[in-house]
Amino acid sequence: MKIYISGKITGLPLEETRRKFADAQALLEEIGFEVVNPMEKGLSPDATWEQHMVKDFELLLSCDAIYMMDNWIGSKGASIEYDAATRLEKDIWFESKVCRENKEVMRIQNAIHEVTGMQFHEYITKSRKRDGFFARMLFVYHCRRAKMKLTQIAKYVHRDHSSMLHLLNKYEDDFRYNPQFRDMATRVNNILNTTSDER
Repeated sequence: MKIYISGKITGLPLEETRRKFADAQALLEEIGFEVVNPMEKGLSPDATWEQHMVKDFELLLSCDAIYMMDNWIGSKGASIEYDAATRLEKDIWFESKVCRENKEVMRIQNAIHEVTGMQFHEYITKSRKRDGFFARMLFVYHCRRAKMKLTQIAKYVHRDHSSMLHLLNKYEDDFRYNPQFRDMATRVNNILNTTSDER
């Protein structure tokens, strides 16, 4: 999924703003997004506000989602981008919610990586390889156990709501009847239970 970063730029120190946008980009890429950072779009800092907005709209239109940094409400440009994204029915992600959820998501990703050796981007692709499918099933199951909404989990793995239900049902069956998957799932469970106890 391609996501556009939106936040306050005008009136803030340029280097501080670049750093905040770069931090947001790093976080979103870690989750598995293809990120569009308007601070890297190539317009000169001397360009007018209107020229920047035209370019920003062009970038936003090419994306599936928008990421609203916490300071967006104080920005006329970001507020306009939010309104446009709403009208265009793009997915809207808010920084504070993503950061809060991301701590748990990263914990789950790390446990799966430790057991399978797979990186997140490797098992959210359309590949039907068994290990990738197992890792995806583990990710969905543990996100759901962490009380995340199915629609939110679906966004992480770039699939629809019904796919989430299928993976959750399949998890139970495979845990009962597939020794290879049960071993993998048990090891992931043990890691997550240990790290949960340490918190």
